[in-house]
Amino acid sequence: MKELDERLSDEINEKFNRSLEFRDRGKIDESFVAMQEAIELIPSPKSQWSESLIIITSACEHFITIEKLTEAEALIDEYLNSDFCISYDDSPSFIKGMILFEMGNFKQAYEWFAKANSISRGRCFVEQPKKYKTFFNEYNQ
Repeated sequence: MKELDERLSDEINEKFNRSLEFRDRGKIDESFVAMQEAIELIPSPKSQWSESLIIITSACEHFITIEKLTEAEALIDEYLNSDFCISYDDSPSFIKGMILFEMGNFKQAYEWFAKANSISRGRCFVEQPKKYKTFFNEYNQ
């Protein structure tokens, strides 16, 4: 994995933080634009950088919060389909499950949660909203 230039990394983080500040003030459109700007600053392919996973998963979680699910799905799919996606990391699979759950695609959400659960041996649910684990536990009953 490559390292981002420190100045570029700082600029991405500044835009990312600005996006969160906008969200916290209820300025959803501005929040979305700032996050898009942060993502656009990441050189292509976006998943080749050591910071890529944390930036991408955090951006997806943010997009879920502001209900930009299509954008979140496109971003995580790009990462999942890259040569840089690590098969033993549960977070991209869990994020994909969250997005599909929020979109109402419950069968597919369950499959992605099952994959994340298998990788993490259940740890993927620990710091996440309880609704995801409840759904996972009750889906096939």
